[in-house]
Amino acid sequence: MRKIITVLILSLFILAMSLPLLFAQADQAEIDEVYTETEEIRELDANPGIQINYLNRDQLEERMIEDFKEDNPEEEIQDAEDIMVMLGFMEPDLDLEEFYIALLTEQIAGFYDPEDDSLYLISEDEDVSAGDRYTLSHEFVHYLQDMNFDLMRPPFYDPEDIAEETDDDASFAATCLVEGDAMIASELWLNEYFTEEDWTEYMLEGEDYSLDVYNSAPDYIKDSLLFPYTQGQEFVEYIDDDGGFEAIDKAFSEPPSTTEQIYHPEKYIKGEKAVEVKLEDMSADLGSGWELDYENVLGEFDVYELFLPYLTDEDDVEAAAAGWGGNRYQYYSNPDGDKVLVQAYAWDSEKDAQEFASAYVQYVEDRFGSVLEEGSPRGAWTVWTTDDYLLGLKRDGVNTFLVQATIDEPFDTAVAALGEEGDAVDEDALESERSTGSEEETELTWLVIALVIRLIE
Repeated sequence: MRKIITVLILSLFILAMSLPLLFAQADQAEIDEVYTETEEIRELDANPGIQINYLNRDQLEERMIEDFKEDNPEEEIQDAEDIMVMLGFMEPDLDLEEFYIALLTEQIAGFYDPEDDSLYLISEDEDVSAGDRYTLSHEFVHYLQDMNFDLMRPPFYDPEDIAEETDDDASFAATCLVEGDAMIASELWLNEYFTEEDWTEYMLEGEDYSLDVYNSAPDYIKDSLLFPYTQGQEFVEYIDDDGGFEAIDKAFSEPPSTTEQIYHPEKYIKGEKAVEVKLEDMSADLGSGWELDYENVLGEFDVYELFLPYLTDEDDVEAAAAGWGGNRYQYYSNPDGDKVLVQAYAWDSEKDAQEFASAYVQYVEDRFGSVLEEGSPRGAWTVWTTDDYLLGLKRDGVNTFLVQATIDEPFDTAVAALGEEGDAVDEDALESERSTGSEEETELTWLVIALVIRLIE
């Protein structure tokens, strides 16, 4: 099993970098002009003979759906659903495959496919708009990246025949580099080539964007879609300030390996890596029929998103996620539909571990509310029961461990396997670190959201 949760989202980038464009084949001269301008802006060279394939809308949607299903087998999507429901990232009644297909095809008019280095565009007898030219510039940056740095290699892309293991957090971080670079380069193109009339036309186009599917998405999915563009741009701007496009080019040879580095680019510059966290396979201990369906990494982004809906102050959320040092999680199931989710975290300090543990207590209390009951402690483990789950939390120095299960016996087995020794959890350890930034500096306006959705779809 590979690339669920964040990497299901990454399929929007790697196999469906779509363009809300409506091109007539006679517009080739205008396409070539945008390509040449983008090449000069990004300071990268590539063969200008990019293959452009024109399809009708039905053919394009069929190709998109086919690619998505091929890259995301049904059993992997089911695992993703189960894990996201257990973490509280989505409700159990959401059909994840159906949702992603709806999102991919909401305004689909084309995409760049790095598997065959081609653009696929809808051929319609319409003029190229100002927004079309901007989006095309953004996608041409991806083509230039692919030709110069190979976006078909891990961690940018990791099909099953390339590597035995994937790291979802590393893949997500690499995508932030890719999209952040494209955002900066295409904005430079805007500033250079957009006229006042183009800006007026582009603003009017934004009023027609359909965001119905996007707006219906769980917050975790919406934030995951925006993050590579918004936070990725901030990361690349930090790199750019340190050395321009030459520094960005170098980053493609040594891409960021964690979302912690995306949030804190100074850690990327210093070369701070994640701690390797190991978990033994517990499937034999859990009993007959139990299988380890999936294991991977939850990064600082995921911790931030875990707590965001449940902690009242966003500064507390940031403090709880900061100090992330490494993670490993495992998802088990049996034929009866029972499930176990095990998480192990390493933190930069005991203070960071305490803040995470304190936040997790608040998360459990706020998420499950009146159906939550505190169970009997197992050594250093704090235990809760709800209508659907047993949950456990243990802190051991700079490490924290979480177990979540749908029935008692595998929960007890997992807790025992992780050991009952540990340290006390200070439920009041989390202290807000108030931001001095203004609301205007951090607010994401509808215009930015529309711009990003235009690039995603």
